[in-house]
Amino acid sequence: MEFIALAIGSGDAFLLKDDGRNILFDSGGNKTKIVQALKANNVNHIHLAICSHNDQDHANGFIGLLKSKISVEEIWLPGIWSNIMQYLSDNSKEIDAIRRFGATQSVKFDNNEIDYDSLFSEKSVSLEYFDDTIPHIDNRLQNVSLFADMTMRHEKRHTCYQCVHKDQCGFSVKINLKRIKEIVQLAYKKGCTIRWFEPITFCATNVIDYGFVALNSRQICRIRKIKNTMSFLQALTLSEENKYSLVFEYMKNGVPVVRFSADSDCTCQSGSPYKNSIIITAPHHGSEANAIVYATFKGNTIWVRSDGTSRKRPCAEFKKLANKYCLACHINKSKEELCFHYDSSTNKWIHKRGRYCNC
Repeated sequence: MEFIALAIGSGDAFLLKDDGRNILFDSGGNKTKIVQALKANNVNHIHLAICSHNDQDHANGFIGLLKSKISVEEIWLPGIWSNIMQYLSDNSKEIDAIRRFGATQSVKFDNNEIDYDSLFSEKSVSLEYFDDTIPHIDNRLQNVSLFADMTMRHEKRHTCYQCVHKDQCGFSVKINLKRIKEIVQLAYKKGCTIRWFEPITFCATNVIDYGFVALNSRQICRIRKIKNTMSFLQALTLSEENKYSLVFEYMKNGVPVVRFSADSDCTCQSGSPYKNSIIITAPHHGSEANAIVYATFKGNTIWVRSDGTSRKRPCAEFKKLANKYCLACHINKSKEELCFHYDSSTNKWIHKRGRYCNC
């Protein structure tokens, strides 16, 4: 078994090789570098790809991957994406009305005050119906520029849809909707098996497949319908919300050996503190907002942080950790991916290449 933190410039992209299978968790923000990094590791086929949420630095690379010649057998996506796509499918003839709503109404709300379940009606559709509908959404949806002037922020509206920084101009409907739509439609076009996972409010250990356990989500069997246009816009903003990042653990011989944290605060815990050797990807790239995590998990833990350095990243608590590695530590801008091998005789992860974190 091998764990590789891919050097893709920005964001999370982790490759797990085990039992002849290639598993990719998130894809970073660069559409080209993720393909280059996989080919450099002799990966021409992905057995399972998992996208944690709709942040650019976690999801954008999937567009390049799904357009490439690298085959993808199965992909797991956030369930809220299916709700968004279903709403667009049902209301494709009303797209102009949706755009006008966003352009004229005061679209202002706090994501922390949105009740996730309140976005949906009691109506739902089967996955089979969804599978038949989505690949053939009205061609008018191809013109995502219809949403170009729709932007949402907490304090005031702004029409600069090209900027993705919330503190400058808020949440861009165009950018985020285009990313979701493109990934979903490319996955269908590529013939991937798609599974959807919606967040849950309690901690669980839902055994899924491929040796994975879902800690803060469950696989959905039917797709709930979004109530109205406002709920649609709210669902779109929640699609990139860090707290709804999908968190999975990879199990080996009945114990977790890798925990993929994405940007979650990792409040869902299974068997913490871990007594066995385990790799945990640093939530939100070591952000100060997730600092409580580093005091929670003790024991034989290896922390792996992806690229990204700022005033609050990595935070002081992450810097204090004893056994940590990161992609942001580099000399003369030369970056080297991190690689660990699992020693089955000792049941421990062994560091093979890449630098210890000196942030």
